[in-house]
Amino acid sequence: MKIAVIDKKDITLKVESSSIKVEGQNIPFKLMDMLILNHRIIFQTKDILKLTKENISILLISHNNDNFSIINSGNSKNSEIKLIQYQSLKDKLIFAKYFISNKFITHQKHLHSLNIDIDISSQLNQIKKAVKIEEIMGIEGAFARVYFNYFFTFFPKNMHKNKRSKQPPQDPVNALLSYWYSLYYNIITVKLLSYGFEPSMGYLHTPFRTHNALASDLLELFRASINQAVLSAFSNNILISSDFTKKGGVYITFEGRKKVWSEFIALVGLLKPKLDEEIATLKKMMREVNKNEKI
Repeated sequence: MKIAVIDKKDITLKVESSSIKVEGQNIPFKLMDMLILNHRIIFQTKDILKLTKENISILLISHNNDNFSIINSGNSKNSEIKLIQYQSLKDKLIFAKYFISNKFITHQKHLHSLNIDIDISSQLNQIKKAVKIEEIMGIEGAFARVYFNYFFTFFPKNMHKNKRSKQPPQDPVNALLSYWYSLYYNIITVKLLSYGFEPSMGYLHTPFRTHNALASDLLELFRASINQAVLSAFSNNILISSDFTKKGGVYITFEGRKKVWSEFIALVGLLKPKLDEEIATLKKMMREVNKNEKI
């Protein structure tokens, strides 16, 4: 996915000749599939329509990172995929086991890259034998605590409280983890929509209000890579304490997030082949549990 980011306040964007004009620069449509914008940017609705007509999605981010909104074409795509997706929900357990087993494997590999070796054979066997989604989520929760106990030891002590916290995050490390998880979750959502999936209907996670459960399912496969990118951002001293603010929780500031956009965009590019592969695998699994249907 080709992403363009314009994270500035109180500026005006215009569309001319199949490109976006901003502060004397041009961003051609052909260079983006998705445009990430600060919510305080001024952009006329007629120009938004021009973008969505070209199948360019827009992700709006609030100034304090606590709200995201996706704008994309309202045209339905590949409705037959939705049909088979709905039919495959009867086999949720098969998909849930796939997502969590592979999450464990990627997290084990991540810790190994940091010279920490853990044995996950017992957890994988438990997943294999599980008969309910709730069992799988319980196994995942126990594993996550073990993983993060190791993971946080690689950060400066003044940047974390040695545990995963969210809604709200309680320290800078968790603030960046939650922010980048949310960003990539929305990127996965846009990708699923572009293929014709229904993002709100998941296998592992439960659909709830505005939650895109299928995007959360797929996100599990990418968390280890995001974790490593977060670790690199702190290890390379790109972010410091003053790049975070405390308002009910701890959040990265507007100035802080500008420092790490290039790292995040590089991460998205790195993960693109795997995301395409996992979506193809998802489609294959849907076919296999619905052998009488075709996508």
